[in-house]
Amino acid sequence: MAIDFHTNTLVTTHHSKKLAQGHRKIKIAHVTDLHSGKIGRLEKQLFYVLVEEKPDVIFITGDLATPNGDIEEYKKLLKKFKAPKGVYFVYGNWEYWEPIKGLDQLLLDANILNLTNKTKKLDENLWLVGFDDSETGSPNLEILSEIPSNTLKLALFHSPQFFESLTGKINIGFAGHGHGGQIRIPFLNALWVPAGTGKFTEGWFEKAGSHLFVSRGIGTSILPIRFNCSPELAIITIEY
Repeated sequence: MAIDFHTNTLVTTHHSKKLAQGHRKIKIAHVTDLHSGKIGRLEKQLFYVLVEEKPDVIFITGDLATPNGDIEEYKKLLKKFKAPKGVYFVYGNWEYWEPIKGLDQLLLDANILNLTNKTKKLDENLWLVGFDDSETGSPNLEILSEIPSNTLKLALFHSPQFFESLTGKINIGFAGHGHGGQIRIPFLNALWVPAGTGKFTEGWFEKAGSHLFVSRGIGTSILPIRFNCSPELAIITIEY
């Protein structure tokens, strides 16, 4: 196990999943847990990589909010996210703990679709479904019925333990919330993760034919530090 002390440097991880015997590919940038009200050093790294990677679509799985965030700075931050097939956002717990005034309008102005408890057809055989945060909000499982049963389903939600409610019902889920533990002692598991994380601290999981990817996220919360747990931007290419 490599020990990583450079925890203010963004790490880009690359992944691929084949869901069907088709000839299509989609490149996803998974952003989560920004906890940022401004464009600082880490955010500049993020946007530089996004320009370089050229994802088809960007998923933001909650926790944009941060204490004492400034509306004008949130505007600048959100307007930097651009992708040809769209940018999609779902609420995390911090959107309830530190509500951003007029967030829905900020997202709309930045051409970002708030997918919280909504569905969206992304391609001929590929649908998105977004859920409210399971710890602080009210996720609506009934919206799955809006999606044709014979199509592939990508789910966006914040707290990864919610995956237990979706196994066998989706193809891939995308979540964050736990920050990978944020502070990790070498050779040991995360010392602490927030409620709603469960065993889904970081990386890939599979159950009943459904897959879950949990990102370590970009920012920090409670304690403004990371140790041996670098911030992560995940680039995931799906074949279908």
